[in-house]
Amino acid sequence: MPRSVCAVSALCAGTGVALVAQGQTGWQHVAFLAVGVLCFAAAHLFPTYARRQRGLHGYRGWTRTENTTFLLCAVVLAICGFGASPGLVWIFSGLGVVTAVAWYAMLRGVLVAGGRVRP
Repeated sequence: MPRSVCAVSALCAGTGVALVAQGQTGWQHVAFLAVGVLCFAAAHLFPTYARRQRGLHGYRGWTRTENTTFLLCAVVLAICGFGASPGLVWIFSGLGVVTAVAWYAMLRGVLVAGGRVRP
């Protein structure tokens, strides 16, 4: 997969996680949460679209497991971010950076589910 697609996808995933806990309580927080979820969805759609352009449909093996793992993590982060206070903004921002690095490593084939490095 091209590095540019991996980088854009990783940036979307990291931004999505970082935005989940932004904003004050109320509608502003819900808007940031919605944009964060949309960014995370875009992080999944960019590689899928790039693969379809090359004639590849669906995922097999480790990638399917990794996508399921990251999807479950995204759901948990969205649930936690919905009840997050503004004091947790820095923690979610740090989690966004970690997510972006892990997402990029996963798309480049370095990282597999569970954090193990491929031989």
